[in-house]
Amino acid sequence: MTRPLSATLPLLDLDRVLRFSLYSRWVFVAVLGTSTLVFYLLQLGLPLLPLALAAAGMAGLNLWLAQAGQKGRPAQRLLQQGLLLDVLALGLVLGLTGGASNPLAVLFLLPLVMAALVCSARFAWGLTGIATAFYLLLFFWHVPLPAGEHAGHGDHEALFNLHLAGMWLTFALSAGLITTCVSRLVRILGERERRLNQAYQRQDTDERLLVLAMEAASLTHQLSTPLNNLFLLNEELRETPDLPEEVQEDLQLAHTQLQQCADILSRLKSQSQAEQEPVRLYHTLGERLAQWQNLRPEVRVDWQRPVAEQDPRVRLSPLFWPALFNILNNAADAGEGRIELHTHFHHNGDWELGVHNRSGVLSEAQLRRAGLDQFDSGKPAGLGLGVWLSHATLSRLNGRLELSNHAEGGVYARILLPLEPSA
Repeated sequence: MTRPLSATLPLLDLDRVLRFSLYSRWVFVAVLGTSTLVFYLLQLGLPLLPLALAAAGMAGLNLWLAQAGQKGRPAQRLLQQGLLLDVLALGLVLGLTGGASNPLAVLFLLPLVMAALVCSARFAWGLTGIATAFYLLLFFWHVPLPAGEHAGHGDHEALFNLHLAGMWLTFALSAGLITTCVSRLVRILGERERRLNQAYQRQDTDERLLVLAMEAASLTHQLSTPLNNLFLLNEELRETPDLPEEVQEDLQLAHTQLQQCADILSRLKSQSQAEQEPVRLYHTLGERLAQWQNLRPEVRVDWQRPVAEQDPRVRLSPLFWPALFNILNNAADAGEGRIELHTHFHHNGDWELGVHNRSGVLSEAQLRRAGLDQFDSGKPAGLGLGVWLSHATLSRLNGRLELSNHAEGGVYARILLPLEPSA
């Protein structure tokens, strides 16, 4: 059984290879038609009508192959049929123009090179056998070139010079076509390899995210028990009589913080099943910032909230908020407790957020690697696991994260996220 073409060289884009072979065949048809016209003008004793019919027939079959490719027929089958057509057409043309003595016989190598590169071994060897048999037949069956047995010395010398010129022309044409064919295929392979490398990197990122998600789920369940114990202890202490007012206030603050921790754990547990409900963008951002600042009361966030009329209604993935808070925590630690937040909603649906802390600076190495790799974090401008997770999350949401040194000092994190508008 013949192996499918896709199994022989899976890195190749067969549709692009088919288009290249169709284009090369059109070039051959044009050269053959032009040569036939030149033979006619020079009044050479060659069978011009069969050559013209061969060019027309090859053009018609190539047009049929192109239309069949547009209709969705398998590219591997069309490619094999086209290579077989090349060998048959070349054998016919050589038989009409001198047979094996024609220096253009070396062109048999071109379809064989293509078959060896992109077809199965069985088909390539079969095509090689057909081409070899045709070449052997050309020694016995062919139409001789002008200047026959009774030609004079001058005719034989002219014929020999024509043969040498044909050998040079054949070499130049073969070298150009082989170089073009091989270099084109190498470029196709390079592009496919680059796409595969990107796919492997995405897979590696997904695997790392999966491991972190499993660890987070495990830690969530582990934290539930001590958190419930702290709730019970807090309740018992609050019920203790004759407590000073300061202690009562501290216990109430501790109860509020514990409740926020419980809410966070609850969101973590249900986040995998959360749906993207339509929300008011800036209203939701304000609520989330308030919740975050309850956990980081020492941080000052300077943000000018747009007016209500400019608050679009969108569908926002719940995965976005942990990514944003990672950036805010990193900026708060690096910026000595002060963050400037800039927001802008573009007309094309992209939401832009800028997080600016005025302390620290990123090195050239960090700027090259910013958001792409996980490495040790060194405040006040370190980039660690949190930034890497934010970058990976935003990439999965079709957004991106850019880090740069701000002209006024400090580090600027630019988040661009496409959002789905909702009526």
